[in-house]
This record gives sequence, structure tokens and C-alpha cells, in this order.
Amino acid sequence: MNGGRPREPGNPPAMELAAVTGSAAFADAALEVVGVARHELALISVDLDRRLFGTEAFTDKLRSFILAHRRARLRVLVHDPVAAVRNSIRLVQFGRLLSSRIEFRAVPEERRKLREEFLIADERAVLYRSSPDQLEAKHYADAPMVARSHLREFEALWNEAVVAREMSTLGI
Repeated sequence: MNGGRPREPGNPPAMELAAVTGSAAFADAALEVVGVARHELALISVDLDRRLFGTEAFTDKLRSFILAHRRARLRVLVHDPVAAVRNSIRLVQFGRLLSSRIEFRAVPEERRKLREEFLIADERAVLYRSSPDQLEAKHYADAPMVARSHLREFEALWNEAVVAREMSTLGI
């Protein structure tokens, strides 16, 4: 933020970066990222940790996003679809109801050594941590260049990924 002063021509806007420490702060930051989304959310997670992505608050925020915007879309990449279903059943059930706007895919086996987790809203806001074991994360409230960089990584994995059947079928 620049304190309300006009930006000088030729200077890019400053990135809004906040350090996030601990599960509760990460969950709050995830809610903030979802809250600013208007068109698309991209999420990559190892197993959709229930403390972060399996909460009622997170699912409610996603529901508001998806239902408020006619073309809203959520794409989710997971490393372990079975654990993800177990951890975030609310999110998975909601995704099953709106499968035309919410899609789940599994990261290819050979790419699972990459443990980064991030949530990107509209090529603008990013919540990032280098692995699910990390207590520290970075929250970029307004950083289009950072968001686009992570989105390129996401797109590459997305194009290699397969549909996560465990998350898209009812299993009846």
C-alpha cells in the first residue's frame, strides 16, 4: 500500500505481502483469498488438510464465491485424493453437487515430490507455503506477478493431472 498517494508513472505497484504463521492464521488467510475471488480459484494441496480446507467456514466461503459469480470456477489439485476426501468431505460433497464449476484432479505420481501448497484468486491474490509441514506461509493480497507465476506452475501440473475419481464420484 502506498498510503493513498498516486503511484509514480513507470513504477510497478508494491506487492502486499504478509507472513502467516500457524494453522489458524493460514486458515484465516485462505478465507481472505477466497473472499477476494470473482472468477477463478486454483488450489493445490497435498491432502486438503481438514484444519485449513475442511472447515465449514472455508466451504461456506467457497459456496458464496461459486454462487455469487455466474462464471466462477474452482480447480483443485491434490497429491493424495483418498486422504483429501477424508479430510475435506464438505468441500468434496459441494464439488460433487457443482461438478460443472468445481473440478478435482490428482497430481501425477512422478510430480508428487513437489510439496508446495497454494491458493490463487483471479491472478491476483496468493497464499503460499513450501510444504504442508511448514508453519510459515506467505499471503500476497495483491501481487499479480506472483500470482501469475504460481498459476503457470499450477497450469502445468493441471494439464498433466488426471481426474481424481475418488473426489468426483459418490461411491454408492
